[in-house]
Amino acid sequence: MAVVSLTCYLLPYMEADGAANMALDEALLERVAAEPGAGYLRTYGWSPATLSLGYFQDLDEVAADPRWRDAPLVRRATGGGAIWHDRELTYSLALPADHRGSQPGPWLYRAVHASIGAELRARGLDARARSEAGPHAPPAGAASGRPDRPFLCFTDRDPEDIVAASSKVVGSAARRRAGAVLQHGSILLRRSERAPELPGICDLIEADPRPEAWAGPIARCVAAALDLTLVDPGGPLVGSLHERACALEQAVYRDPAWTGRRSPTARRRAAARDG
Repeated sequence: MAVVSLTCYLLPYMEADGAANMALDEALLERVAAEPGAGYLRTYGWSPATLSLGYFQDLDEVAADPRWRDAPLVRRATGGGAIWHDRELTYSLALPADHRGSQPGPWLYRAVHASIGAELRARGLDARARSEAGPHAPPAGAASGRPDRPFLCFTDRDPEDIVAASSKVVGSAARRRAGAVLQHGSILLRRSERAPELPGICDLIEADPRPEAWAGPIARCVAAALDLTLVDPGGPLVGSLHERACALEQAVYRDPAWTGRRSPTARRRAAARDG
């Protein structure tokens, strides 16, 4: 059976703060869950630079490292480790339930990362999935010395993360709703002063470090890998998405109760300690 290309609305590159960015991503997931006729793809930056916590991470972990104590903070609806969004490009992809990428399993993660890895190799960077990187792959295990996963996503080691010169440069996370999926991920472009241990692509090769310079190429390579036909969403559609995102921004992502939520593991530990 021939693969039918899915119409995918490509939103323009934009920069926003953490709450606005996460709210718009959730609005995209809501839209494809309710209206499965098309997908959505966007790239964006963060202004100001922001630390995003994974859904299951505890706020106490932020205070454990002095460099994050005064950093702008937002909690994602997706899992995984914390990401310091500075000098990087974030992509966000929302697919309806009937697209292959929405099915449970690693196919979407692998397909998106393979397309980005191919784009990086075309620019001269030997970047590939950790599972394919052989002796140049970063070692498995947490660098933080904790028995569980490390705090920062880019010090974690998933077999499908994209690594180059022994450093992770691309990592992603996903959330599903009513069969639809949202996957978003970070592409490190340049080393940040707050996280100097994490080099970016432009620290490893000569390339334009501006996120907006990467937005178009990344969107096109992801769309090609997933058989997506990119189209302009038009003003009214973009406006309705931003209207819903504004509501989510205020109700969820700017709510201290959401940002400060504790994981089930932390709640159990606290209950045992207080009991």
